[in-house]
Amino acid sequence: MTRALAFTLTNVLLFQVGWFVCILFASQWAVLYTLAAGCVHFYWSQTRVRDAIAVVLCLLIGAVHDSVLIHAGLIRFVESSLWPPLWLMCLWLLLGITLNHSLRWVYERPYWSAMLGAISGPLSYLAGVKLSSAEWSSPLTEVIPIIAFLWLLVLPLHRFLSVRITPYVQD
Repeated sequence: MTRALAFTLTNVLLFQVGWFVCILFASQWAVLYTLAAGCVHFYWSQTRVRDAIAVVLCLLIGAVHDSVLIHAGLIRFVESSLWPPLWLMCLWLLLGITLNHSLRWVYERPYWSAMLGAISGPLSYLAGVKLSSAEWSSPLTEVIPIIAFLWLLVLPLHRFLSVRITPYVQD
């Protein structure tokens, strides 16, 4: 197995395991796992600066995205009423470390990333609400189309911003 393939598989595994850790065990374990996953990722990554930019952009976009859902009255979190809970922000951070690596094949293609986001975003939220302390505040027939629309924009917006920032940095 090549180093690149091993890194990509590790990247996928870190995200998938992290999704379950964050959803099932909430903030304390989410933070510990995310720190550990981030350390592993950044230790092995050859694009640390670009990955750090991807993570920061994901955190910012994620905070806005989930704040919109909360303040629009679409979703409610037991841990926090005004801001996304820490475990959810950890998920955004974990997503950020995949974009230049295991999700690169779709991330670099705006139409594909928009479609993937519009499908996988709502599915992830559906599963997350079932398994976590989150609750829907509105009927699913209202919530899911809004989440799909927002996720239609999330990855292409992230890529748009990232492409404009990263030419000025060197790894």
